[in-house]
Amino acid sequence: RQLEINTTVAPWDDPNMRKAVAHIIDRTQIVNVAYEGTTEPSRTMFPQYGSMAPFIDAVVEAGYGLPEQADTAAGQALIEAAGWTKEGDYYTKDGETLSVEIHVNSASTEYTRTIDVVVEQLQRAGIDAKSVPVENGVFWGEVLPFGAYEMTYSWLSCGSVNEPWSSMGRYTVADVVPVGERSPGFNNTARWEGAAAEAYSAIVNDLAGLPLGDASVPAMVADAYQHLDTEMPFLPLVQSAKLL
Repeated sequence: RQLEINTTVAPWDDPNMRKAVAHIIDRTQIVNVAYEGTTEPSRTMFPQYGSMAPFIDAVVEAGYGLPEQADTAAGQALIEAAGWTKEGDYYTKDGETLSVEIHVNSASTEYTRTIDVVVEQLQRAGIDAKSVPVENGVFWGEVLPFGAYEMTYSWLSCGSVNEPWSSMGRYTVADVVPVGERSPGFNNTARWEGAAAEAYSAIVNDLAGLPLGDASVPAMVADAYQHLDTEMPFLPLVQSAKLL
């Protein structure tokens, strides 16, 4: 599960503002409150299957793994460095309050409870966040594919099972389209582009041509992941809990 961020919408078009949100989110609290302790925080974008361990470990060992708990002070420092000032409960700049609407599919309490926790965390940090629940058909038919959101709850990086490309391939610049135009196959709905996205895409495209089990893949994954870590076009949250 993850928080998708529309990288075309100010102030979230600033990677440092996206990183601020990443610092503020407390994944352990999401596990404890929204999931009642039945899952675990995500360490990377990948599902935490044993078959994915070589790629997850490579990312974590390279220093790009996700923290289990928040560092709100670090997040607020980034917000303040971007020119926002805390006045009362919220940050403001040029007479504007720092706010965000987070669209969430109302089809499951797993989704809505998670975003309720995230909204509370952002509110406490000084961002006037609001949950916007929408019906399932509207979410998949209008909000997500057309980029009609600031932030939204999704699981679009959840595709890989025993190789990294299925997940990573969804965020290349090949699938960037303007807001208002349907993202192909729900790929890169965040409209992430620019130099970092180009560098990421080049590595991921090279991955696509390698055989399963190639020894060079984990290091390539870590190289590509540095660009995700720098730009944060989406924020992995927790692993989904499923009853088997």
